[in-house]
Amino acid sequence: MSFYKFNRGDILLNTFTARPEYNFFIYDQNRYINHKNVISGSYSSSITNVPPGYINLYELNVNRDFLANTYDADTQTGNKSVIFPWIYAQQSSYLTLSTLDSGSQKAKASQDPAYEITGSYPLSSSISYYHYDSTDTTTKLRLESLRNTLNYYTYISPHYAFSGSIPSADSWRTRDLNTEDVGLISIPAIIHGGGIKKGSVSLKFYISGALQAELTDSTQRGELVQSFGSSSNGEVAGIVLYNEGTILLTGSWDLNAEHTEEYLGGVTKYSPKWHYFGSTMFGSITTVSSSYTLDFKATEKIPNITMLTHANRGDLNYSNNPTFISSSNTNTPSTGSLGYFEQSDLAIKNIVSSSFTQTTGSFEKITYITKVGIYDEYKNLIGFANLANPVRKREQDSYTFKLKLDM
Repeated sequence: MSFYKFNRGDILLNTFTARPEYNFFIYDQNRYINHKNVISGSYSSSITNVPPGYINLYELNVNRDFLANTYDADTQTGNKSVIFPWIYAQQSSYLTLSTLDSGSQKAKASQDPAYEITGSYPLSSSISYYHYDSTDTTTKLRLESLRNTLNYYTYISPHYAFSGSIPSADSWRTRDLNTEDVGLISIPAIIHGGGIKKGSVSLKFYISGALQAELTDSTQRGELVQSFGSSSNGEVAGIVLYNEGTILLTGSWDLNAEHTEEYLGGVTKYSPKWHYFGSTMFGSITTVSSSYTLDFKATEKIPNITMLTHANRGDLNYSNNPTFISSSNTNTPSTGSLGYFEQSDLAIKNIVSSSFTQTTGSFEKITYITKVGIYDEYKNLIGFANLANPVRKREQDSYTFKLKLDM
């Protein structure tokens, strides 16, 4: 077998940026992502083993039987019907699992270096909604944690200010998010990747299937401006933190003065407002009329490696395949007390076609390349690429094969 070393310039590392589109439809306590129906699996109600509207990161343990998984990490016995991350305790001083149990697993890991620390798959998440009432005087930790981030972005728009003066209609007003009605929508990094693309956000508020109002970030400054509705068009109803995957909604005007609903659960009914967008996601509501759609484009950075492999002129024109040798050879090995001997000179089969019948053309050493193997420095095969069709390699031919792999 012939081995060739990659030369300078044969390995190219790149990063591609993709912009996957996401559509979330919210109705009652259900979320649906990208118009996908829930597909039943062989062992559960969902083939992905995550609830509707959730992402299964890397699609691990799809259609697996979790009930048949009886493996016990403490005794290291039982049936393994699902995959899971694991690490030996002796390695945990410099590497550990983020889901490490603070109780029994950690205690046993300190006693037995060979103890297996395990985690669980799939990793999943979906969008979340939180509502903060203006009359609530307690510390709003999640909202307060965004104070510095919001104030940092005030150079883009004054609407990012956690507290201070913001433009409103034809004047300015003083606002403090701690004393405002605020709806917070959190989009996890599993979904938005490296951030939300500017100018791609759209929120639509429906009542009984009829569109009441829409917000867009058409200015690409993070301001969610009402672009459709019966009133207050052009008003800013919220902001987007693109890099953090967070949407804050503060619009407090009525979207439909004739409709009321139990947006926050309980028995109290409210008129539809922007800060109630998505609130039915977690509430227990008797009669649900409102539904919502959230559209945006995420950012996925995909590392890519391109490897250039060369079959130069005069190389790779011999083969260990038995069909490379002419069938007319008598290759009967000789054995005896002094050793084992094979015929050293064997005729190569000539496969050059001729325009005449019952004859071949002038002899040429020809091989066919079907795959390219990639090896590490110790000559361990770590991957290979299959060609769609065998490539004929004559002595005068020179080829370069480009192998591309998304990491």
